[in-house]
Amino acid sequence: MMMRDHPRRETLAEVQRLLARARPEQLRRLLDDIAAAEKFDERAEDTPKRRMA
Repeated sequence: MMMRDHPRRETLAEVQRLLARARPEQLRRLLDDIAAAEKFDERAEDTPKRRMA
């Protein structure tokens, strides 16, 4: 998946609307999920990569 340098404005606006309407427990779960994903990414970087045969 390619990352864009600049997010589309309509996408950013939609995310802002979703976050504005989110309940506090939803925001906490989202932040916990983000933190867990970052830890998973860090662990994945520490493991040796398999080479394609």
